[in-house]
Amino acid sequence: MILISLMIHTPTNIALDNNRIYVRDQAEDWQYNWPLHTHRGLEIYYFIQGQANYIIGDAIYDLQPGDMLLFRGDVIHRVNPSNEVKYVRSYINFTPEFIKQELSNELYEKIMKVFDNPNGFHLHWLPEEREEIGRYFKALHNENQREFFGYQYMLKSLLTQLLVHVYRKSKYLMEITPSMQLSNSQLTVQRILQYVNQVYKSNESLDTMASQLHLSKYYMCHCFKEITGYTINSYMMRKRVDEAKRLLLESGETISALSEQLGFNSTIHFSRTFKQYAGMSPQAFRKAINNK
Repeated sequence: MILISLMIHTPTNIALDNNRIYVRDQAEDWQYNWPLHTHRGLEIYYFIQGQANYIIGDAIYDLQPGDMLLFRGDVIHRVNPSNEVKYVRSYINFTPEFIKQELSNELYEKIMKVFDNPNGFHLHWLPEEREEIGRYFKALHNENQREFFGYQYMLKSLLTQLLVHVYRKSKYLMEITPSMQLSNSQLTVQRILQYVNQVYKSNESLDTMASQLHLSKYYMCHCFKEITGYTINSYMMRKRVDEAKRLLLESGETISALSEQLGFNSTIHFSRTFKQYAGMSPQAFRKAINNK
């Protein structure tokens, strides 16, 4: 199954189509809009420096240097870094097929379980462990950039070694490391996310939502915007568009039927909203995918 991101032509998807792996090491580039998005494959995200929180599905992670997040690319996610300090991170996107042949079935299944959590899996590497983890990202990035003889084999080998380290640590991490402590605002937004991800196809008002969550409307909206960078309504619309992309790809439903299924007031409203967030109409999106 092919999964399409909110940003239709991303470097991640292009790289995964071509090479099945995409690597960046100690990236420092900044953008003023960090979008909610999905993409193909799996992701290993490693936070090195800065102040940021990361939303994956229903969960919010308040990041500290040394934190690693592992998750499926088809789960909607977004980083929200502060622009007051340098933001540095490394990450790897890859398809499961890229390493499957390098591993026994038993080891492959164990490693893939790390990516099973729909809200991502969190690891924290201690200061004395970070140099080794950093070496893996650097070596993977160098191999991927230089494309010397045998680089695909080296990439598979290095990624497999990193994932074995991850699996080993995941087995006992919860016993030696306290759970991440979220602020009251972050806990509130986590509740909102869980609720919104259940009702986003409806046209439930913010007043009703606030009543159901036993929050004031102002506090609910303020917290969500502060933590995620999005209004609740904007987040819900992006969720609808992401679901629309999946349905356009996987089902033969008419545009009208999908519009009703996703809670839009009309087919025209659905088409306009889809084009606003996806850059093309639903019809054009389906045609582009079918022509691949």
